[in-house]
Amino acid sequence: MPRAQTIVATLPLLLCAAMPDAHAQQQQPTWSRAASVLDKSCSRNAAKFLSPDHHLMVEVRCTQRRGYDPIYSLRLQLRKKLIAEFALPIGAQEIVWSPDSHAFFLNGGQSASAGFFVKLYTIDDDTELREHDVTSLAQHDMVHAFPPCKAANLGDDCKQIESNPEYNMSGLGFTPDSKAIFIFAEIPCSSSYGGIMCQIRGYEVDIASSQILQRLSAQQVKLHWQRMAMWDINLPDPPVYDSPTKP
Repeated sequence: MPRAQTIVATLPLLLCAAMPDAHAQQQQPTWSRAASVLDKSCSRNAAKFLSPDHHLMVEVRCTQRRGYDPIYSLRLQLRKKLIAEFALPIGAQEIVWSPDSHAFFLNGGQSASAGFFVKLYTIDDDTELREHDVTSLAQHDMVHAFPPCKAANLGDDCKQIESNPEYNMSGLGFTPDSKAIFIFAEIPCSSSYGGIMCQIRGYEVDIASSQILQRLSAQQVKLHWQRMAMWDINLPDPPVYDSPTKP
């Protein structure tokens, strides 16, 4: 079972506060309609993101060196007390708070069509930040649902995909009680995946245990989750498989 990882604060506390700037307010999220876009402008007045109860605040911190790309970190504060600061995952673009203000997730991507990920964090008693792996079981469930070694015209090593799938995973929201997260899963729309390209599923995942509580078909995802998504969810064609005896 995946185990939560404690994140320890390592950087000094800064007490400045600011309202979201116009640049951050104009940007639109990519995946979740409930998300706010992370402000990576490196502005002194960069946007902060308050929890629903207004007790916690997340902000992106920026370290700049001449001739180098900025280095980003994510800082979590309880009022003026630093809880944690850690490196912002490369490609992270948006944040969604849970209704109870005790969790948030980040959505991101490594390219325009692949490498989408979701990172989920919980705050225990307002003092400790923990990272939870809420996608590993969904990754392997997608392998079981759409076997890569049976897919027609698969261009990649199917055994490698089975053992280490890297399908797109994006968070769409939390359940009203904040105990589970809705995850949109997609096999990238790349011809290298052959007959299983573009296949999608939805997963409701328990945050505490990382267990899958519910699986949704593509049709169910479109019907029940479209309102949470920023894009028009397209239903893929049925998967195409080779002979069951394909090595």
